[in-house]
Amino acid sequence: MDTSVKGIVLKTKDYKDNDKLLTILTLEKGKILVKARGVKKAKSKFKAFCQSFCFAEFELVSSNGGYILTGVNEVENFYDLTTDISRFSYAFCVLELVDKVCYENQEYLNIFIDMLKCLKQMKMNEVNVELTLCKFILNILSFEGFKINLNECSNCGDKLNNNLFFNMSRGEITCEKCRALDDIVLENAIYSSLKILYSNSYDNLKTIKFSKKILNNLLKFLTNNIYFRYEIKLKSLIL
Repeated sequence: MDTSVKGIVLKTKDYKDNDKLLTILTLEKGKILVKARGVKKAKSKFKAFCQSFCFAEFELVSSNGGYILTGVNEVENFYDLTTDISRFSYAFCVLELVDKVCYENQEYLNIFIDMLKCLKQMKMNEVNVELTLCKFILNILSFEGFKINLNECSNCGDKLNNNLFFNMSRGEITCEKCRALDDIVLENAIYSSLKILYSNSYDNLKTIKFSKKILNNLLKFLTNNIYFRYEIKLKSLIL
């Protein structure tokens, strides 16, 4: 055994006749690509663990600048999320976003821990998965240096009140007097929802109740923000 890492499988890809390529976000090495040899064979002992949402300790050997899987010890799985199409869509968005934001062989400790917390919450039936995804997107933006300033106008610095506007290309809120031509109206309900999500942890989400309309508008706002930051469209998201 060359190295052992704890990670979550973000996605898999068929490779040759019986192999798979696993994209894994790990605690120790960030995002890595791992070749799972023979895993498509019926008798492969690793078959059940080479799936998206598997959280495991992976034993690896280095090969030609990459890694080959030699052993797996499952820590936890989130396969239950795949049995409900709605929960699956939102949970898969988490994996999809992490895969597209993170670069290979760079450490992303905060994102790894937050992804794990998010998926654990999404497994709980009493938690709204749409709200949980909104919280995750906000956290990703914060980790990447795009936290939205909800306290003051990005231009003049005045305290924010009513009649607010948002610039998608800059990710900033402005007051009415500083509004630019390409700014959009920021609904008061969205602004209030953002403040609530920023000030609450995943554990508190089950106590937060937003209407379906507000949740949909909030998620659209955040996914549009992601698109302007990274040109990423979450294909698995069903709105």
